[in-house]
Amino acid sequence: MGREDGPAIMSSTCFQLGVAGAQITRSFSLLIQHTGLTHKQVGLLAVVDADQASSQREIASQLGVTPSLVVSLVDQLASIGAVRRTRSQTDRRVQVVEITDEGRQLLRLATDAAKKLDVELHKHLSPADLQALDRLLPALLRTSSVAASNRLEQPVSPASLHQDDALSRRR
Repeated sequence: MGREDGPAIMSSTCFQLGVAGAQITRSFSLLIQHTGLTHKQVGLLAVVDADQASSQREIASQLGVTPSLVVSLVDQLASIGAVRRTRSQTDRRVQVVEITDEGRQLLRLATDAAKKLDVELHKHLSPADLQALDRLLPALLRTSSVAASNRLEQPVSPASLHQDDALSRRR
């Protein structure tokens, strides 16, 4: 066996996006440190503020995290007055999360930090690269969401990985 797997992984889209994501998350976390928020808390505030989700389950789906993590994040944010949790008027089993004025102020600080980081990230990209990035990022988010939901429906086992590998070698 050769040493081709390491370079293959390192040049794969998923690996490179993962590394870039980790580095960007680390940079963003440092920039928002003064707010007292984590990047996940900022994500939750952003989703709620943008009216993309209001129930804890919807928020989890939007952020690609488990509902139990959302419960914890909402607890943390509620304890500092950034969100409030109420029962849905139409379904009493559902917890609705609303951003407060305090949450909006914190989100504004985080937005300023995100803009600063975006300037740094964009600094060395050409206008064509920026246009491509603006086009590709939403597409990657959509396809990664579909891929994740497909994988949830089909559990991954070592045997299925070997089957996938054998199929790709036959093609």
